[in-house]
Amino acid sequence: MSEARKWRAKKRFLFSVFPLCVFVVFMCVVSWGYRVLQQRVIDNSAVIILNRVSEVAEEFRSALNHLNNKYSDVSCTPDTVRQLKNDLWKYEFIREIGISHHGLMTCTSSGAVLPPVQVPVPQVVTQIGTGLMFNNASLLGKGIATDVITRGDIVLFVSPMMMETMDRNVREHGLMLSLVQEETGKVIRQSGTLPVGRLYDRLGLKRHVYGIERCGPKGSMCVRISAVLNDVTDLPAWGLVALVSTGLGVGLAASYLLFFYRRRRVSMDVRLKRAIRNENFSLVYQPIVRTITGEIVGFEALIRWRDSLLGDVSPDIFIPLAEQTGQAQAITRIVTKMALREISETLKKHNLFVSINVIPDDIRDVTFIDYLSELVNVVGLSPHQVVLEITERANASTEDVDVGMRVLRNRGFNIAIDDFGTGYSNISWLTSNNYDKIKIDKFITDAIGTDSINNKTLMNLIVLLREIEKDIVFEGVEHLYQVHFISREIPKAFSQGWYFYRPLDKTMAASVVASH
Repeated sequence: MSEARKWRAKKRFLFSVFPLCVFVVFMCVVSWGYRVLQQRVIDNSAVIILNRVSEVAEEFRSALNHLNNKYSDVSCTPDTVRQLKNDLWKYEFIREIGISHHGLMTCTSSGAVLPPVQVPVPQVVTQIGTGLMFNNASLLGKGIATDVITRGDIVLFVSPMMMETMDRNVREHGLMLSLVQEETGKVIRQSGTLPVGRLYDRLGLKRHVYGIERCGPKGSMCVRISAVLNDVTDLPAWGLVALVSTGLGVGLAASYLLFFYRRRRVSMDVRLKRAIRNENFSLVYQPIVRTITGEIVGFEALIRWRDSLLGDVSPDIFIPLAEQTGQAQAITRIVTKMALREISETLKKHNLFVSINVIPDDIRDVTFIDYLSELVNVVGLSPHQVVLEITERANASTEDVDVGMRVLRNRGFNIAIDDFGTGYSNISWLTSNNYDKIKIDKFITDAIGTDSINNKTLMNLIVLLREIEKDIVFEGVEHLYQVHFISREIPKAFSQGWYFYRPLDKTMAASVVASH
């Protein structure tokens, strides 16, 4: 055979075998991925079921311990029956509670058992002394079959609703639940069945069974969740055709996954979670001054976030995101810890205060209040040197928040109503007495000297604020005419804004206070 013919033969062979090799590799990869996906689905379903079983088992263990201690050597009196009924209400998965003496059940939460009924020998007895009987129809009578758990003098009848719910969950997920004796490995009871694949069934091959097992205390029972892992060969014919055709789109799918991974990597919520976990934030401090004299009386701590990929992210962007994703309280704690540690010496030396922004959930959280009190004590500040600013538009006027505000004020902390004038609860705030300061939002401050409707709102507010014995702070003061207006209308008011000072880092804040 000539060299040309040999080369052509090799090409025909390669072009014939290569697609088959690619197809085999693709099927192997898909089959592996299919199994991994199934395992994840099974894991998620099994964990839910196992957690439910653990709750049930824990209830039975707790009930046996409690009831044996309570009803040891007691007679079946009406008072005993009433106590059993009261105890029965505490347990979700127990249908009936019985008391036995020397193997005879004499009393239940439904009344005395006349004549007493012999408690059968349990089908299974664990090493810790718990007996199990399944579908027992002799103890309750009337042909009612139920599962029974015994230990000592207590007989517990399992609620059939519990097993029905468990069996339904197992069937819905295509799983099998087995109750296994730990020391022997013997399967005591099963719920559900494992399906058999068509190809494996025809060839008589053993299916791969995937299982998850969880055991109780040593010597008790184990619960095993089992499932058959299907193969791609179990797909219907159209599914197999679609699978083969899908091989052509593997490249596009990989591109999509890469894009998805990249997008998730740069998504702000993921990076914010990472920043919170690593406390990658900084603080600046904007002075609060007496409007007339310009004397610094305190600072507002303002959080800043510079991300290595996103750059500087405005608090107006990441704070609402943190609230939406349930991370705002973590940010509050970070700001509180950083602020009190960074400028506590400046505050103590010059008798100033620091304002920290909080949300209603912080005020409701007793652990945060304790955390704040402990931190203030550690850094050596007085509670009155810490002001907590809560925003009215955050729907803070709820009873539990009012309680938290009272607790904080009783401990010596000051409460400021932030961004006042932007919401719809102005009057309700003014009539409350759970705050010490009112901060007028920049939106209202900007109306000074204009003909806008906000200026009319401001003038109405001025009339009210003059009558209130609270500290008034105007935010966003940037012009001299605003300073003159505030000094004239409310001489005792305070101000913060770029006209006086821009936000300062901790070093500059200490330096500015020292220089004045």
